[in-house]
Amino acid sequence: MPSIEKDDGDMPSIEKDDGEMSYRRGFEHGALETFHAVERFLDPAMREAVRAWIEQDIHGWRLKAILGHPPTWRLVNLSVLKSN
Repeated sequence: MPSIEKDDGDMPSIEKDDGEMSYRRGFEHGALETFHAVERFLDPAMREAVRAWIEQDIHGWRLKAILGHPPTWRLVNLSVLKSN
């Protein structure tokens, strides 16, 4: 009868753990931390636009790994908000 050995290693990761996915997790984390540091200085419309960019665009980019770069279309629209 084979013996069952206890695995003392770390729990397996749910996500792929390669260099690209590490970069994407770090990018999302950095964007979120930067947002938290400056959000009180942003007007409400800008705050919501940046929050949506992080929560929807960056999070989706990180998980789906479809685009080769972070999506920036929503950030382009920030210049329109700033000029108003």
